Amino acid sequence: MSTWSPLFAQALGEPGRVAGGARVERLSVRPGEVTGRVRGPGAHEVSLIRTVPPEAEWERLCAALASQPVFRARILAGELPVAAARVFSLLGWDLVPRGWDALVATCSCDRWDARCAHLAVAVAELGAEADRDPFTLTRWLGRERRALVAQVKALSSAAAKGFPGEETTFGKNDGEAASDTVDAPSPPPGAAAPSSAAEFWSAPPLPAPPRPPRDSGERVRAAAPGLVADDLPGFGQP
Repeated sequence: MSTWSPLFAQALGEPGRVAGGARVERLSVRPGEVTGRVRGPGAHEVSLIRTVPPEAEWERLCAALASQPVFRARILAGELPVAAARVFSLLGWDLVPRGWDALVATCSCDRWDARCAHLAVAVAELGAEADRDPFTLTRWLGRERRALVAQVKALSSAAAKGFPGEETTFGKNDGEAASDTVDAPSPPPGAAAPSSAAEFWSAPPLPAPPRPPRDSGERVRAAAPGLVADDLPGFGQP
């Protein structure tokens, strides 16, 4: 699926038939609402209202898009692929509403309290407009194209600033912080890599535990009698 129209048809149905036909004369998209005029028969004003995410949710949405290389590249190139709808849906904000229950839909015809054909035609026109400019859907959801691209770009740049192996060091005199990459020294030629299995198995045996001097137990026991001295290694009773 490479266009948005099929998503609209799947979620909101195909346009109904109206006697004398129907066509959209005007369609306007702004954050949270689509308004339009549909003619046939007569002229009718339609409205499609939806909930828009708060700023914190847009931060999450843009961060999710920025974290995916394919979506990030396409959005920064001024494109919005249909597959990006999945990202919005997973975070609870559908670019294409999943059904009429997700909308407040009104029409000035005598069937304004139900899904009339004028509303269906307006939805089909909105899908066609999304095929021409997918950012129509982000505007309806509350974010213009320029603001969305700028936010994804900013989040992408912030994520690219940190690199593994980088740590902060401080000057000896002024305490000024500087970011330097600390590299571990390379092992000599032919030597096993540090912390490798070969180094572990080729290491010399551990030395025997130290033994206290002869008769030191009696001296310690005389200076600190009791169970504590008796429990010290090498200081117990023979």
